[in-house]
Amino acid sequence: MHPVVPAPGRLAGRIKLTTWCLIGGLALHISACAPTVASHGHQLDPASLSQIQVGQTTRDQVQALLGSPSSFSTFDDHAWYYVSQRVERLSFYQEDLVAQDVTTITFDDDGRVKSVDQHGLDHAKAVTPVGRTTPTAGGNLSMFEQFIGNIGRFGGGGAEDADAR
Repeated sequence: MHPVVPAPGRLAGRIKLTTWCLIGGLALHISACAPTVASHGHQLDPASLSQIQVGQTTRDQVQALLGSPSSFSTFDDHAWYYVSQRVERLSFYQEDLVAQDVTTITFDDDGRVKSVDQHGLDHAKAVTPVGRTTPTAGGNLSMFEQFIGNIGRFGGGGAEDADAR
């Protein structure tokens, strides 16, 4: 038997096809490694922010320019916080916070802007939640103990049983 040798033109076509398939596969592989970028929160317009004048702009004017704040101060409404974050996700569990901007606008007692402060990710602090639980009164009963303890506590007689207790 004689080996089957493809014609020279067909061999060159197969090499081109193989080369293009490898290039396409490599491009898909590289693009799969690109991070997915997500932005959250208030993306403030610098032009709108520059219109806020300390001592002159009121709460209503700030809300008209920037919209509702992301958060208010805890105990009074003298501080408004506008928070934005940019997160890059490379894989399902790998998420990196790459940018965070917090704009704090404080108001005086008359409702006029007292100060405008901006902070970035360099001022952020990581907060680790405490893993303890708050103790409560009473014992820790298992489901079986709760079931046994409730036998006889509830009657089916309605108002008569309630009067008897």
